[in-house]
Amino acid sequence: MSKTSPKALADLISDWGGFERLVAQLHESGDVKVEHNVTLKGRSGASRQVDVLLRHTQGLYEHLIVVECKYWKARIERAQVDALAMTCREIGASKGVIFSTKGFQKGAIEQARAEGISLFLLREPTPEEWGLPGRHIDVWLHFIALSLGNFSLPGAIALWLGSGLPPVLNLTLCLDEGERRSQTKISARGVPEVTLENLLERIARVSAAAAYQPVRMDFGGKEEGEHRVVIPVSYAPETATRLFVNGLVVIAPKIQFDLGIQIRQSHLEIDRHSGHAFVLAVENCIDKTVRTALRRTEDLHTTVSAPLARPRPEDAASPSDPVWQNGSMITSWLKNFVDFSSFEGVARSGQAVDSRPVTLKLSDHP
Repeated sequence: MSKTSPKALADLISDWGGFERLVAQLHESGDVKVEHNVTLKGRSGASRQVDVLLRHTQGLYEHLIVVECKYWKARIERAQVDALAMTCREIGASKGVIFSTKGFQKGAIEQARAEGISLFLLREPTPEEWGLPGRHIDVWLHFIALSLGNFSLPGAIALWLGSGLPPVLNLTLCLDEGERRSQTKISARGVPEVTLENLLERIARVSAAAAYQPVRMDFGGKEEGEHRVVIPVSYAPETATRLFVNGLVVIAPKIQFDLGIQIRQSHLEIDRHSGHAFVLAVENCIDKTVRTALRRTEDLHTTVSAPLARPRPEDAASPSDPVWQNGSMITSWLKNFVDFSSFEGVARSGQAVDSRPVTLKLSDHP
């Protein structure tokens, strides 16, 4: 995607005739008949030239709207509003409208309010009107999936409080979502989780977040690819965790496992104007509202939006929640864990993410 793509409005018009044709297209919604460069005879007998004439039929009645198109290098003056008001009276039009690419002087706006004339500034949408970061989107994506393997409970003690021979300690863990997820009951001071599976998932995600660095990776000169890393994780709370398995109480002072981190990197470039004949902002200079007018390349009609919501100061992003910009890295943490077998052959290290093993204590948990 070219970073120097010309503006859509500059592409569409190069002279006053092109501007008139564009304004005519803006009104081709399918609800009115649009005529370009029309000459009508006024009540005084004088001919009146109209840039764009809209005919709207409703029942037994026909309403005329006169649209003037001012492709000027300066803002429109009061005299042009007076002239349009006279034209409307002469031909019996119910409404007069002026479109400009430069805007309107204060006197023109005041006169338009008095005469019931609408004034529109036709321009490019701002980045906020497109939706930030704007027309062009150029971002990097990291999709991160986690996996757990080599789970162990160093120094754990299993207690059997029943009679007879104790059962065999058989601990099978599954972190899949839904019915397949195992439910190993636990009890630990200050820990909100009541199952080992939920505790392990939180430890894994906190560990991964501490180890992950949102930086672009190079895949032999390619922008997109996949990287895998395995880091050791050790969870050592101040008081031991108690696990309840097959009637046994397992007292575990420490929980250890290998955490697999899979990072898939993609580069996303989008021109949101692509596929459209035009996407423009239509600013009402009387009531200060803004609408968007767009037409897809294959469409015959133009779609005009409802007035866009005005930004409020309280809606502004805070420094702790900034709006992402072009060039940003957007990270998406996948909910489901992947099979640890996909990390076979990956050395236990952290060189691509964090060279130090991640050790968590109870106080590290939110």
